[in-house]
Amino acid sequence: MSLKLDHSSVEELDLALRLYRRLLVRLLLILVLGFAGVIGLAKLSTILSPPYGVYFLGQGLVTWGLLGLLALLFAEFWWEGRQIGEALNHPGLLDSPVAGLLGGLAVIGERAAAIGMEPGFFHGPLRPIRRR
Repeated sequence: MSLKLDHSSVEELDLALRLYRRLLVRLLLILVLGFAGVIGLAKLSTILSPPYGVYFLGQGLVTWGLLGLLALLFAEFWWEGRQIGEALNHPGLLDSPVAGLLGGLAVIGERAAAIGMEPGFFHGPLRPIRRR
């Protein structure tokens, strides 16, 4: 597999921008539903064993729910970072997908500027650079 580090096609850059939008939406859903689930675990724990709740390996169900939420967030960052790295064919994003997410937008902007394009509003599709 050869890596083309200096340029990308418009389709590849649009795919990477679409993956960033999807990441933001999924992140919001995971956080909202995850915290709702943790609150539900707190209620369930006190219903099953009042007044202190259910404990497993020395920790309450709420703690386990929060740890599960953190694991899910990390998995989402890793998975989406890996997909964005593959779309951009960038070795930094492929080697460390979670940390590479921060620099991925800079890579997209740099490659888009090289072909005379810029990302649209909210990581929208590429459009020609407007001259002012």
